[in-house]
Amino acid sequence: MAKKREITIHNLKSNQYREVFSDGASLGITPSGYFYLNFFAQRNAIPKGMVFEAADNGDLGEMKSLTPDSKVGIVREYEFGLYIDIKTCESLKELLDQKIQEYQKIMNNK
Repeated sequence: MAKKREITIHNLKSNQYREVFSDGASLGITPSGYFYLNFFAQRNAIPKGMVFEAADNGDLGEMKSLTPDSKVGIVREYEFGLYIDIKTCESLKELLDQKIQEYQKIMNNK
């Protein structure tokens, strides 16, 4: 029986490598047929400013309002995006399906 060939893959991290949290993602298709996958984290809007009552001694009292330039609602902050072809998209789908099944087996055995 012939010995199977082996290939070693070395995983390196670039200087720009970082890990980020993601609440979700959006996906679209470019005019040239690539997929663009963008990851975001979401949170409540941080006010630009707040107006408070001021006590005679200088302490802050009750908040009266937000400044007019403040946003209200939820903010989705996009950290990064990926451009991938159909082959990579299909590989990613298979990888996600495998890891979901692995996760479900682990959780069912608890």
